[in-house]
Amino acid sequence: MKENTIYITDNGKEIEMKIYMTFEMNEKNYVVVYEEGKEDELYPLIYDDEGNLYPVEDEEEMNLVSEVVSAYEEEE
Repeated sequence: MKENTIYITDNGKEIEMKIYMTFEMNEKNYVVVYEEGKEDELYPLIYDDEGNLYPVEDEEEMNLVSEVVSAYEEEE
């Protein structure tokens, strides 16, 4: 496995995703990923201690994640 790369299975298809950033908020761990060549399409996911990934489905939580990503981008 390449550094900063994870593989996500979606409908039986394995997709290579690059890790944009990780952070912890409200006792949850988040990873923001994108497909190579599609850096403008970021996907935030929640991950647990076993490495399982879950989509961010709550609109309020998605807004908070977007704020963290925006603040990170301003720093860069």
